Amino acid sequence: MNLKTLWEKMLDAEIVAFLEACPMAALVLDAVGTIVFANAGARELFVLSDASHELSVSNLIPDWPLPATASQPLLVTGAGHRRDCRVGVMTWSSASGRLTAVLIEPESEDRHAAVAAREANLRLRYVIEMLPEAVCVFDANDRYVLWNEKYAELYPDIADHLKPGIAFEDILKISLASGRMPEVVEDRDMWLKQRMRKFRQPVSQEEQQLKDGRWLRHDDRRTPDGGAIGMRIDISELKQREERLRQLFDANPMPMLLCDGSSLQILQVNRAAIDFYGFAKATLLSRRACDMHVESEADRFADGLLELEGDCEARTVWRQRVADGTERHVLVYVRLLHEGLDRRLLLTIADVSDRILAEAEANRLARHDMLTGLPNRMCFYKALDDALKMNNGMGVAVFCLDLDGFKPVNDTFGHAAGDEVLKMVAERLRGAARGHMVARLGGDEFAILMTGDVGDIADVAKGCIAAFKSSFRIEGAIVDIGISIGVSAAPENGENGEVLIQEADRALYRAKANGRNTWRTASSDHRQQTVSGRMR
Repeated sequence: MNLKTLWEKMLDAEIVAFLEACPMAALVLDAVGTIVFANAGARELFVLSDASHELSVSNLIPDWPLPATASQPLLVTGAGHRRDCRVGVMTWSSASGRLTAVLIEPESEDRHAAVAAREANLRLRYVIEMLPEAVCVFDANDRYVLWNEKYAELYPDIADHLKPGIAFEDILKISLASGRMPEVVEDRDMWLKQRMRKFRQPVSQEEQQLKDGRWLRHDDRRTPDGGAIGMRIDISELKQREERLRQLFDANPMPMLLCDGSSLQILQVNRAAIDFYGFAKATLLSRRACDMHVESEADRFADGLLELEGDCEARTVWRQRVADGTERHVLVYVRLLHEGLDRRLLLTIADVSDRILAEAEANRLARHDMLTGLPNRMCFYKALDDALKMNNGMGVAVFCLDLDGFKPVNDTFGHAAGDEVLKMVAERLRGAARGHMVARLGGDEFAILMTGDVGDIADVAKGCIAAFKSSFRIEGAIVDIGISIGVSAAPENGENGEVLIQEADRALYRAKANGRNTWRTASSDHRQQTVSGRMR
């Protein structure tokens, strides 16, 4: 006897009791689909109250009335979730009209989880297909699970062999055996072993050049369940840009160094740097950016690089020593670069040695007499002022010297011969000055600046006069030239340079007035020494 026949023989009360005892959720509908009864299972599943009996079944089963093929429709639970279910439908006639019993058995949670997993897997497929890069997914045994179309297009030699469950190592072997491997592989077994060892690391990155010249970056990362996700990124454009930059770097006529921003270790040098420093490339790469600087400047230069927060224009002239030991003056331009979390410094070296030497020579010429090489008047006055400031006006003496008998030399032998005599005079005064500054003030006027212990004024003055005892030989002729000297000292004769020079000059005139070839001090007008001058 089937269920329909049984229900027809039962009283309404018995039907209710039967449905309440049913282990499945049960609904009874009237002819228009309104719920007239729900057992405990249905009330729990759909969270129904007594007032819910006026509810239409389509609110719970959106596909109602069910088509003949809908054996597993979706239903909406009381929590608002959509679930698969099994549905059995039976109808019968009663005193109250035609009734329909709907018996509902929701799918188990395990089956629901499986459906959700299938949907998640499908969504994952959609996601990886939408990615602009080639992507592949592996399980914990390094077997292929998913890959997108771009991945298959990237490796046409293995595309026909790709299938879920095939091992990554097997695919590598197929690629090697095909002879179309993008890389040149001499020892296949060793290459395969190394490739799989890298692949099994938590994070593996490497670059690969394909036969068509393109470059790929392999980025493989392990997932928490032991599987892996791999991406193949086309870095051809990046490689081309790097190559252009490398060529510009290497061909730049200025010496350039690329350094680590933390250790200052030199990472790369260009051809110009190798030529400039004279060291082999390997030697330069074993050094730090500050190692070429002279010892007194190396630490200060290193500290400046480590403290940089941006690009640095060259303002300081540094001294560096090259391979042959010579010292070069350089300006260093620094560009701060960031490569991910790494800090890099690009140093461009400008050799300004010739300019520095030219400036030094120009400065020397501005402060020195071109004929004799002695300091000139400007340099002497500056040195005198500095000495007075440094010694607080103490321990400074000024000698004013004038040649006796020099004018006849010019008149007789000409100015060229006179210039030669002035050069010889300068050498004799240097020797007699005992290390004190000797200057040519102009014409046949000279000066000596004595600092520190001025107690040997007399010895220096006598030494200068004695230096002219020997005759000068000019164009085969013997010429005697003498010298007159006036001396002033601070603070006895004044406390500033102008006064001291004036007093020494007055003493010089007194020396000349007293027979020449002698010396006088500003504080004394008695004759210190007389040596007759003569010309033969």
